Amino acid sequence: MKKAFIMLPLAVACASQFVMAATTDSQRLAQLEQQLAILQEASAYDSLSDRMSINGFFTGKVGVASNDAGYNGYDKDADFSEGSKLGLQGTFALTEQTNIVAQLVARGNDDWSTEMEWAFLSHDFDNGFTARFGRLRVPLYMYSDYLEVGYAQPWASPPSELYSIVPLTSFDGVDVIYDFDMSDVAVTLQASYGHADRDTGEKLGEVDYKDILGASASFSYENWVFRTTYYQTTLDTTKDGQIPQFFNDEQSYFAGVGLSYDDGSLLAIAEFAVSDVEGNYADTESGYITLGYRISDFTPYVTYAFLETTDDSERNPAYKPSFDWKRNAYSIGTRYDISSNLALKADVTYATDFGDTSGGLEPNLDGVQNQINDDTLVYTLSFDAVF
Repeated sequence: MKKAFIMLPLAVACASQFVMAATTDSQRLAQLEQQLAILQEASAYDSLSDRMSINGFFTGKVGVASNDAGYNGYDKDADFSEGSKLGLQGTFALTEQTNIVAQLVARGNDDWSTEMEWAFLSHDFDNGFTARFGRLRVPLYMYSDYLEVGYAQPWASPPSELYSIVPLTSFDGVDVIYDFDMSDVAVTLQASYGHADRDTGEKLGEVDYKDILGASASFSYENWVFRTTYYQTTLDTTKDGQIPQFFNDEQSYFAGVGLSYDDGSLLAIAEFAVSDVEGNYADTESGYITLGYRISDFTPYVTYAFLETTDDSERNPAYKPSFDWKRNAYSIGTRYDISSNLALKADVTYATDFGDTSGGLEPNLDGVQNQINDDTLVYTLSFDAVF
């Protein structure tokens, strides 16, 4: 009995140590599990960040004109919103070959409201083909893929004589791109199909671009790039503007060619296009040529551009003031690369030779549809950044 009494404290002590050891192991296990969860979560975050990339662009622009003709949206009052924009583009890699791409753009001339310019799923096959589905860019011009990114363009503003002919920048649909090499020539072929609904302004209202179908081809050799494109669609008014039911399943097409040369110093770009729309809307021929030369961080350039409608004699006289167009534009400007992602551009453009038309400028018509100005001078300053 005494012996048992003597052993009791030892047993209690051993039991206490066992309980303490068990508690310590439990706590250590819980700590290890917590650390493992933190590591797994951090690994998941690292993996997510590796699969996602976000970049953006910004253009801050101010312009003023010698009169109120409305060239590039400018009049006699300095405008800081026309042409200014902010964009964000995100790419998320679902797999090594499949990506989701989205681009949001907010424009100053639209009260900085945000629009989804791109939103598509892209899959790269192993044989040079890429398929994309969703909201895509309409690839009409040499700079279509960089139409929103001012930093990627040599000008303060792309020549509107060509780049404003089609009031549509994106569509909902599918395209297929095929890249391959033909000897020393890099070839890119692209075919697209889809549709778009767009508000084209107060005059024409909302328009449905049905069955957008077309293709483009680009050929790159050393410092040269040649590009050609053809697209067609059917136009139908879905909500009337000032002109009721202006489009009623009218067929239209756009065909263009472009050529550029860039050896790091000399820069030369030229594009030409024809557009045709059934009915009373303007059929056009338009184009431009730009020559520039890089001197250190500066790239001075000159541009000549033209626009002319080709169906004036066929148009209903009631629509002639709005859709008879003619003008020539002469620009001189320079680009200064502040850093690897910042550029400052200055441009002076003289638009003239309107003939007896508005020059294709809607503000240049008075209340009885007569021409107000037969030329205009526009000054533009642009700050472009990518990040």
